[in-house]
Amino acid sequence: MICILSVSIKGQDKVSDISDALKRSMVYIETSKYSFSPIQPWRRMDLTTNTGYGCAVGPYQVVTTSENTADAAYINIRRWGQNELIPARVRVVDYESNLCLLELDRNAAGEPLEGKKFSTDYEKGSAVDFFWLTGDGKVQSGRGYVDRADLFKTPLSFTRFLNVVIGNMSQRGGQGQLFCYQQMPIGISCWHDSGDNESGMIPAEVINKFLADASDGDYQGFPLSGFSTVSLLDPTLRDYLKMPPDLKKGVYVKDVYHLGTGRSSLEPNDVILAIEQIELDAYGRFDDPRFGEISYEQIISSQQAGDNITFHLWRDGKEVRLDIPAESFNAEDMLVPYYEFDKQSQYVLVGGYVLQQLTGKYLRAWGDGWTGKVDPHLFHYYRDLAFKPEPDRQEIVILSMVLPDAINLGYQGLRQRVVKSYNGREIGSVRDIIDARQLNPDDKFDVITFENNNPTVVIPRDQLVQANMMIARTYGIPQTQHIEE
Repeated sequence: MICILSVSIKGQDKVSDISDALKRSMVYIETSKYSFSPIQPWRRMDLTTNTGYGCAVGPYQVVTTSENTADAAYINIRRWGQNELIPARVRVVDYESNLCLLELDRNAAGEPLEGKKFSTDYEKGSAVDFFWLTGDGKVQSGRGYVDRADLFKTPLSFTRFLNVVIGNMSQRGGQGQLFCYQQMPIGISCWHDSGDNESGMIPAEVINKFLADASDGDYQGFPLSGFSTVSLLDPTLRDYLKMPPDLKKGVYVKDVYHLGTGRSSLEPNDVILAIEQIELDAYGRFDDPRFGEISYEQIISSQQAGDNITFHLWRDGKEVRLDIPAESFNAEDMLVPYYEFDKQSQYVLVGGYVLQQLTGKYLRAWGDGWTGKVDPHLFHYYRDLAFKPEPDRQEIVILSMVLPDAINLGYQGLRQRVVKSYNGREIGSVRDIIDARQLNPDDKFDVITFENNNPTVVIPRDQLVQANMMIARTYGIPQTQHIEE
């Protein structure tokens, strides 16, 4: 009994020492958030409050998760030993890696924080401690073990990033808590699974790359895959591709996007044998010396945007080597952006017809089971074409709904229709609507056509000005359009 008590006390003393060393580096983050309704894009949602945690990486810089700061109207920081809240702003945010760098107001921050560096010196099975500063300024801690590593999607992203899974958590994790191994920070928490008592950790490998990129004020982002793959297990397909029977490696390229790494070099039916001399198995995985089997996406995201990545392919019955530029892109570059944060959706209101950009946020607003609630044609654009914008079509514009008024009688049941043309002009963005409204000045009507042989809408121009004013007043719409500059 005495020995057990002695070990316990020593362990508590060790954690207490680490807590004391970290208290000038950890912060509590309080974010006031607002967003606009994706269904009624002119309507601002109620202000909400979110709390999270972060770690200082410089005198006035804090790293945290992007989930903590998405749609932030105001960000306030609490530090140890100071009651006053410190205003902060987003300096760099990357929603794919789920990381955000905050800059504190130096006048309100007082003395500098103690910035920490993140270490990669940990391994599977390591016992780790995690720490956070509570809203009342107290340092709390918990314990877990490094279980495994894999690539995960966040609720915010369209791609997967490296997370280390911490198992056997002694307490529930939270966004931005600091994980340490032998007193050295190794990552921050980004999700928690209460069922399996696990937390995801964004590891030092990802954090350090993000911070290095953000340091010069010209953030390039992580390179992302510009293609999709499926496993290549079928011997018949391998034979069709003229692959030798003894060539068992390689993953099959199913589709090539118009964005990202490989977009202009890879082709459907290619087989990726290796990336940067690292061989891939039939599932597209490789044996990482530290993390075990991981998807090829980890190789791509660990490169520098703009540098060349060497791909070894099987194409047209022979091996091919290509040097492919590592490329990044943002959700706003997509034909159908998977998310929209820190911005208002684009829309134009004409005669009660709500014409707006199709986004993943709009589709998900239909709630659980939304894939069966939205028009299949819209889901097709989201599922199959989201990564394939064209030079003359950067956005999908839809008629989301019709606000009833005398000017639109007979059309009030229309909704979720993809706009094809306005006054004869093909529509490739919401801004095109503005230009198209100026066409055919001598005509008496605005004419909107839709894809899939939907009814054509005819709007009398002589009634539009008065109708727009009345509709805006009736439905409480402060602006009849919002277009990004």
